[in-house]
Amino acid sequence: MLRSTRKLSQKLLPLSGFLLGFTLFTAPSWADESHVAANPASLSPRPAPEKFWTELPAIAPGGPRAERGTVSLSARNINTTELLVFNPNEPEKPAHLILDGGRWLAAPSSPDKGGHHWLSTRESNGNKVITASTAWSFPAKGDAPTKLLKQNKGGLEIVPDHLPEHGGMREGEDWTFHVRFDGKPLPGALVRFETESGTKSRVVTDGNGVAKIAFPRDIDPAAIDPKNGATRTRQGFVLATEYQQGEIKHQTAFNYFYFPDLMRERNLSAGFGFLAFGMLLALPLLRRKESTHD
Repeated sequence: MLRSTRKLSQKLLPLSGFLLGFTLFTAPSWADESHVAANPASLSPRPAPEKFWTELPAIAPGGPRAERGTVSLSARNINTTELLVFNPNEPEKPAHLILDGGRWLAAPSSPDKGGHHWLSTRESNGNKVITASTAWSFPAKGDAPTKLLKQNKGGLEIVPDHLPEHGGMREGEDWTFHVRFDGKPLPGALVRFETESGTKSRVVTDGNGVAKIAFPRDIDPAAIDPKNGATRTRQGFVLATEYQQGEIKHQTAFNYFYFPDLMRERNLSAGFGFLAFGMLLALPLLRRKESTHD
């Protein structure tokens, strides 16, 4: 009986395989459609654009990679299409760029004249005027930005007293910024300060329209580039203020970047050095103690 049952199952096995294959290949089309519809991944919406770290107006690098000697920039939290590029050689003659594909492709006035340039864009909406500004240094050598920073660019401005020759500001440093309207200083103006790391503070300009900003040591050590160190690690910051002229309310913001304090790396290296030195001193004592116990 057992032998006959085994023979019958061996005969039916090929037939069951054929029926299974036939069923799979001739399944109705709605079976595949129901499978796709049941997959939530296929129906999930596209991810939203990455949110910028501040809600204040800003000009930031963004968009497709730019060619050498140029920078790709985009507007953040400001509705605008035109970018003014002031060069240090002739700051009274800015170049006008129009937004193209969601970005501006900025370059120095000539390939052999680089250095710090001032970038500014403006939105006019009824009785409100919003301005965003930043600075960018191009590789080629150019004039010092002394004249560039003093140039009256119109409207409400926040301008640093000077710009560093290499890199940006650093943690722990104090920097002064001038707040002015149509070239004239604004004393008693409230200035908001915000960093990419989340620090927020407020200062009031003095009688000369100068705001003194103390940069906090708030960059996360884990964010420091392990390969290039603090010299290639940077975070953004923004300063903003407002001014009422008649019925028109003006808002302006200046964004730039700052680097970690170089003493962090020095202190860290020194700490590892002292630790290694202490271990070397302790090694003979440990060996002597082991030999005593033996």
